[in-house]
Amino acid sequence: MKKVLLYSPDVIGHPRVYCRVIADALDGEECEVIVAMGFTDEVGLEHSPDLHPLVGRPGVRLVESRTFSRSGAPHLTAEELVALQYELMIETTLFIEADKSNHEFRRIAAGDAPRLRGQNLGIFANTAEWYPGEDSQTGERKGLLAPTLRTTLGNLKRAVFDQRRSAKYFYEKVIIGERVLDEVLVKDERLADWRGRPVHWMPEISRPVPVPETTDEAAEFEQRKEELGAFLSRNEGREPVLYFGDGAYYKGYDLFLQFLESNPSFCGLHPGRPCDERQRAWFKFDTDALRLRLAKEGRLYETGRYVHTQRLKELFFGAVRLYMTTHRLTLSSSTVIQALELGKPILVPDRGLLGYRVRANGLGDVYRYEDLDDLRRKAEALWSTDLGRFSAPAMAFWQRFSDTAIRNFFVRQLLA
Repeated sequence: MKKVLLYSPDVIGHPRVYCRVIADALDGEECEVIVAMGFTDEVGLEHSPDLHPLVGRPGVRLVESRTFSRSGAPHLTAEELVALQYELMIETTLFIEADKSNHEFRRIAAGDAPRLRGQNLGIFANTAEWYPGEDSQTGERKGLLAPTLRTTLGNLKRAVFDQRRSAKYFYEKVIIGERVLDEVLVKDERLADWRGRPVHWMPEISRPVPVPETTDEAAEFEQRKEELGAFLSRNEGREPVLYFGDGAYYKGYDLFLQFLESNPSFCGLHPGRPCDERQRAWFKFDTDALRLRLAKEGRLYETGRYVHTQRLKELFFGAVRLYMTTHRLTLSSSTVIQALELGKPILVPDRGLLGYRVRANGLGDVYRYEDLDDLRRKAEALWSTDLGRFSAPAMAFWQRFSDTAIRNFFVRQLLA
């Protein structure tokens, strides 16, 4: 029986969902799935409800990556990872967040660390600088010419003398040229269409396959439904806008709050956990002060908890007519895909993969990056039209990310 390793040195965020969904996709196939995750004392399996259905499942084994580390760290060195592969007799390894192992990949390519065992695939997120030539975070187009001569000369110097530090060199020479990995999986269809093998487009994973709720989950749904209904009643006449997920800089949580304060005719919904100290240090606006003022006005409803059940997601997305996102990170977004699954039109920044997909597939509209005035103008323009025209394009686009599409992709790539 084939043994497949899912390696994720980090836990918080989408890695848990990815490991769960991929394990689900392989369920019933002739294979054993070992999920090696970077659980810590602070963030362990008990804090990861998305993974709980995997506990005790035949053919699935959950392990802590730090138990294979000489230092007890969740991130393994190449030597430690190879030792894990040999000890567990792994035939295929999937790096869930391959970008976080780039240092070890470089060591392998240089001959400073042993080569990986079996077939190895990596899911990479920060590929935009390789192609189509955008900043991986902001989606801003990158080029040699700059507003000042000094910056332009700096760009030219780096292009000539620092090629080994470029994204193109890393992917083409290190990963592909030295065959450190057998396949590169990316979420950006523009790159996969341009480069071809061994680069493959993979459908973004936005959620696990829905499962029956527990008694506690059903009770929470009823509580949130009642709270949300009361909040919307108190804000009758105001347009509700949704921020979904953890309060984070890359999602523009501070921009969302500032947008609400600047527009008294709107009210805000935030299902998800609050921001932590690290995120708070990066924000452009004072989120604590904004939350206090909005709460005093009764225009902000926050759950303060992670949302993982499908009914809760449908409850909150169903409360808005348009999913407008304040993302600073313009790579693919799972929350945008969840909105499309529910037939919602979307309004996103005009950069990166998010902006490209909306324009290319007629999914809604775009606004100028970080421009809250333009966000309001574009939102009001959409609200004044028939939003039903976006339902068919949204559902057609989402089919590429459906449960069936995801299952077929990972069965093919990991077991074929």
